[in-house]
Amino acid sequence: MSRTGLAGGLALGALGAVAMGSAAPALKLLAGSGLSPVNVIQARTVVGALALLAAALLLRRGRMSVPRGDWWLVALYGVVTIAVNQVLYTVALGRLPVGVALLLEYLAPVLVALWVRFVRGRPVPALLWVGIAVLLAGLALVSEVGGGGLDRVGVAFGLAAAVTLAGRFLLAERGLRTHDPLVMATWGACLGAVALTAAGVFAPFPFEVLTSTAGSAPVWGLVLYVGLVGMAGAIALGVIAQRVIPSTSASLIAALEIVVGGVLAALVLGERLSAAQWTGSAAMLTGIALSQLATIPAVIPFAPRRE
Repeated sequence: MSRTGLAGGLALGALGAVAMGSAAPALKLLAGSGLSPVNVIQARTVVGALALLAAALLLRRGRMSVPRGDWWLVALYGVVTIAVNQVLYTVALGRLPVGVALLLEYLAPVLVALWVRFVRGRPVPALLWVGIAVLLAGLALVSEVGGGGLDRVGVAFGLAAAVTLAGRFLLAERGLRTHDPLVMATWGACLGAVALTAAGVFAPFPFEVLTSTAGSAPVWGLVLYVGLVGMAGAIALGVIAQRVIPSTSASLIAALEIVVGGVLAALVLGERLSAAQWTGSAAMLTGIALSQLATIPAVIPFAPRRE
């Protein structure tokens, strides 16, 4: 992997994280607009999938096929790590401050690192365990364990979102060894949209809510933003980045979403954390960074296979 290619991949991953993080306040507003978490993600995923499909048909016409034996991977990527992940995350957002929900979801990089160590069998330095210990201590402070603390259901959904997000990085890395990133992102998003549309049998979408407002913004505008920028743009940039960088590096760069989402939540929504939660947030970011630094020696040899 050349330095130029690595820098380009990291830059694209960072842009994807900014796009995803910028959608967090909008998702929080939508969660309080009268839409259920499933409804919010139904709208977001359908808009995002249509945008990705239009781009793929324009740019990858004639190259959209996926081998029959690989559809299981694309289906897991789209249904579980995009659709289910976003529903879990939106439930967490509705019950927790944006920054805390993002921190919980971004336990995912540590899960990726643990997968690399114990499932793939790559040696990982002791720094990984230091990072995990710091992260867990920070999580205890953020969640205010032992006190009134945060909503426990919200914390549980945030942790579940972390598991599905880790799966997204790992499945993307595997799929991108043989598949075009835009094609994989498109079919994954489309399958996620189909699954969520089917869920409409149990959670019908209230279209009349689209004409209302959430905060001072029109709901339809928020839906377009979280679908076009926060999903289609973010996922496309993320999978293109993973064409040249490994899952461990991609998951670390994606953690920039925490900073972007937290800052915008403070500016737009006026959310504030306690001193202990700020300390815990800093500790969690430090732990994530240490855990990823520990995996760098193991991922330098990575080079995606080309068709």
